[in-house]
Amino acid sequence: MFDRYYDELAVGDSREFTGVTITETHVVNFAGVTGDHFGLHMDAEYAKTTPFKQRVAHGLLVLSCGAGLIPLLPGRVLAFMGMADVAFRAPCFFGDTIRPVMEVLEKKDKEPGGVVTLNEEILNQRDELVVSARINIWVGARPAAGGPG
Repeated sequence: MFDRYYDELAVGDSREFTGVTITETHVVNFAGVTGDHFGLHMDAEYAKTTPFKQRVAHGLLVLSCGAGLIPLLPGRVLAFMGMADVAFRAPCFFGDTIRPVMEVLEKKDKEPGGVVTLNEEILNQRDELVVSARINIWVGARPAAGGPG
């Protein structure tokens, strides 16, 4: 999506991106950065006592990894404008491979370019919906002929 300019995107455009396998290293590093050391993520013995029966990756980690899988080319994304309706739909376990799928829901002009509203779904290797969100991205306009871009 963000390898294109605002005028190149249309409502209904969709795209699936490459995946990443969530590892213990991801979870430990995320816990270190955020300070979120909740037992469901960090304590294998505690996690066995939960309905999940094993450790679960942080929902925000999964959302962040999904964002990191989306290529961003210079001049296309001007700013992240916000996120709504974030829902953690299913657990992401260590060893699960996630991938984001996006669809353009709406476009609103905003110089230079416009704000694109996207539905993002993060799926696992079993095509189960793990995380969903609606995001707004300010996307740049195509530069004038001879300009940078």
